[in-house]
Amino acid sequence: MTAPVTGPRVLMIGPEPRVGGGISAVTGMILDSTLPARCRLTYLAEGTRAGGLSKLRRSLAALAGEISLLARRHVDVVHLQVGGGSSFYRHALYLALARLAGRPVLFHWHIPGDASAATEITGGNPLQGWLVRWALRSATVVVVLSESWQAALAGLLPAGVDADSRLVALHNPVDCAAIRPPADPDRRSDTKVLFLGDFSARKGVRDLLAAAPTVLERCPEAHFVVTGGEPPVDVAALAAGLGDGVTFAGWVRSDQKLALLQQAALLVLPSYAEGVPIAVLEAMAAGLPVVTTPVGGIPDLIAEGRNGLLVQPGDVPSLASAITRLLDDPALRSAMGDLNRQQVVAEYDVPRYVDRLLALYADVTTVRPPNEFGV
Repeated sequence: MTAPVTGPRVLMIGPEPRVGGGISAVTGMILDSTLPARCRLTYLAEGTRAGGLSKLRRSLAALAGEISLLARRHVDVVHLQVGGGSSFYRHALYLALARLAGRPVLFHWHIPGDASAATEITGGNPLQGWLVRWALRSATVVVVLSESWQAALAGLLPAGVDADSRLVALHNPVDCAAIRPPADPDRRSDTKVLFLGDFSARKGVRDLLAAAPTVLERCPEAHFVVTGGEPPVDVAALAAGLGDGVTFAGWVRSDQKLALLQQAALLVLPSYAEGVPIAVLEAMAAGLPVVTTPVGGIPDLIAEGRNGLLVQPGDVPSLASAITRLLDDPALRSAMGDLNRQQVVAEYDVPRYVDRLLALYADVTTVRPPNEFGV
């Protein structure tokens, strides 16, 4: 006979899980983990890659679901998976409803970018600035992706609010059982350079393609595999001169993504803004070295010269040199990849992440008093 699920009743609201990177990947890992078996979890998907009416309908359905569960007192804690842009505004409404109902809230804010630009999240317009400060005051706990964001947001808290109890740094997880090095090391290519991301400007794929001719001149056998859907016109134009040196693999998930990670020589993510990128964590779990940029929480993962190489965003010549250096040095790639696998297993694996979440749920439901917005 199966034992009943115990633990707090958790309402989690976030994007459609398992449809891409970022928050969608994190929520997918949570739903596939032991967390639902260790607490009474209800997940409401309120975000979607589709725009317009589809997104509006999904958001309204999540709002109605939250109201229903709160009204029936079927929730002990609300866990909001919050992105930027319109996601922040929608989740501010979910936060208000939860606090009006007297429920504690984990405001899990996946802020992209470097924490040195923290003032930008309040400087867009007066409404945004007011809402950010209100959310920081009203949430029971604000979970951010890195210690740098934890320190930066502390400066936005009102006087009298304890930053150590209100702000928690929790790095994104990676499923080290699902993402792993190849059983046969000979599956590894010595020439395949992998990009896992999308074609937004902040991911830096245009810089990667601009660096590719220099890499190909020095390493003619190099081959760039770029994921992220159908390339836009400007990206396709950059790739046109590379001939067979580049492949656009579209959106990749599960087994297809694992195959690319196990075949690649290295991962490149030349981003301009990140939180703690899932692509870097997955590459580390697969035993790959990484070439990336020191933005957001990436310096918490990658130490220059130890388990990867760091270049400044937009520095195309340095990007080309870093890629070439790793392609030319199999021993360095292997050593960095081994360190990366050890690090994510020890620090970022999903079971450790689940334990942290359950500890936070217990904390907010049994220890913390209502804050200024509580009833």
